Amino acid sequence: MPITAAEVRATQFATTRMRAGYDMDEVDAFLDIIEADVAQYADELQRSRDGEAVLRTQCDQLQARLVAGEQRLAEVQEQLATARKEGAVGPAEPVVPEELAAQLGEHPEAEAVLALAQRTADEIVRYAQARADAIRAAVRATLDEQRRLLDVD
Repeated sequence: MPITAAEVRATQFATTRMRAGYDMDEVDAFLDIIEADVAQYADELQRSRDGEAVLRTQCDQLQARLVAGEQRLAEVQEQLATARKEGAVGPAEPVVPEELAAQLGEHPEAEAVLALAQRTADEIVRYAQARADAIRAAVRATLDEQRRLLDVD
């Protein structure tokens, strides 16, 4: 069992009268140094344990949020697949309100702008999906690394 700072402080050395003994001032000075070091190491150890507990809690919370997010994503993907099978969702076609459709007939270049806007929107959606996948992978990697570090103890 490791010695504590209090035990170091309480240690007393016997003096001898028959022969030369240790210099009590030197022993006391050395014990002061040892006591300070032991106290510092005990504080650092406690801070490390507290930090580990916080990290474990955060890791558990992030893991729960990741699982919930993945479940929600799976649900939405399943709903989208079902909607596509039923024909409710087709390929990305521009939805043009009647007012705009009338104006498109009058201005042929507006139809090209609308098509460009639709392509841009599709690209943004694809980029957002790829970015979400990358973020999900990064979070999973971070959680796996934190779990690996916590399991080392």
